[in-house]
Amino acid sequence: MKEYSILIIDDDVEVIQVIIDLLETENPNYNFYKSTEAKLGIRIAISRQPDLIITDWYMPEMSGVDVIKHLKSNAITAKIPVVMLTGVMTQAKDLRIALEAGAIDYIRKPIDEVELMARVNSMLKFADSYNELIALKDRELASISLSLTQKSKLIQEVINKLNLIRNELEEDKEKVRGELRKLVQDISEETRDDSWASFKTYFDNVHPSFFQRLIELFPDLTPAEMRLAAFLRLNLSSKEIASILFITPDSVKTARNRLRKKMNLSPDENLNRFLIHI
Repeated sequence: MKEYSILIIDDDVEVIQVIIDLLETENPNYNFYKSTEAKLGIRIAISRQPDLIITDWYMPEMSGVDVIKHLKSNAITAKIPVVMLTGVMTQAKDLRIALEAGAIDYIRKPIDEVELMARVNSMLKFADSYNELIALKDRELASISLSLTQKSKLIQEVINKLNLIRNELEEDKEKVRGELRKLVQDISEETRDDSWASFKTYFDNVHPSFFQRLIELFPDLTPAEMRLAAFLRLNLSSKEIASILFITPDSVKTARNRLRKKMNLSPDENLNRFLIHI
């Protein structure tokens, strides 16, 4: 049976314990993290990356709405479903505020056992389904990437042959040499642009906020670095990326290091894993 981790943030320790007791009774496969401080809860969410977060609305140092906004603004926690726990803000307009901030559901106080169980189970199933869908789409993207790699390889072979013909031409046929040179350049540019356009269209359908989040977090990234980030998000190898982009694996390695520096990643942070959470 799959285990799930749930983070509960509430300044009332008794409320936290009530939730844990109710959920543990029916689901011994749940593991819990708890915090009576909002900021500590955010740090726990970032370090532990639970499957679900339940946060109270009213807390001394930070409201639940602000907690959610912080979580959704962080690439590591942005996709974790958050449920708002509220005993006062229960009107439709209040709940709308929580949902617009990024909450995926809400639980009213005093806590009803049936409601708690139903909403938590529903949210965990939703998270599982979402993750499975993303995994499926990533496999499809990987397949498309492989197709692009094979296409790029074929076209590269044509370019190499054209280059060979161009280099073997006699000096008095400079005009033909120039035309071949232009043909090689046109094929290279058109193939690169066409392949990327097709890939990006499909990628945007699977990860609609990825490039937007990249721009928000790292506004100084170049288009080439944005492309590289997308390929790394799919765990493509340096060799595969080099083939798609018509560059050498060493160039990909250099570009990866440059990307890590722009994202201020420490040596022990995995670039691919970081991009997956964006």
